[in-house]
Amino acid sequence: MAQENKGSFVRWQQITRDQFTSVANLVFVLATGLLAFQSNMLLNHKFTYCCAYGFAIASLFLLAASVVFALFCAVNRLRDFRLTANIARCSEKEKTDLEELRGEANSLGSLSWALFWIQLTFFGLGAGCTALSVIIQIWPHAL
Repeated sequence: MAQENKGSFVRWQQITRDQFTSVANLVFVLATGLLAFQSNMLLNHKFTYCCAYGFAIASLFLLAASVVFALFCAVNRLRDFRLTANIARCSEKEKTDLEELRGEANSLGSLSWALFWIQLTFFGLGAGCTALSVIIQIWPHAL
């Protein structure tokens, strides 16, 4: 029974890891797309209202920060996977000094989640500023 529970845990841990990767990549792609959209709008002088322009500039910084944190998260996850593989290799050789490595791996895992939430926060704020800049720009024309 204990072996079955461990198998279930490993399976769900893999699903969590896959979902984490998918969502982080999705947010990265969406942030990059919105960044390109806002850059295009700004370079083509589409924002004529000062407030819309301000929100567009803010969204550029927020979305760029989201992309940067996504890259940090990806690099951190690679470090985490590499360390975890090293731990697995060492445990097969029955080395006893694995606790320090496991502690470092746990720290990297926690950092990955923190970077993910920061990335998501910056994306949400950037997407909100993008929406506001577009709404402010088109609102007078819609009336």
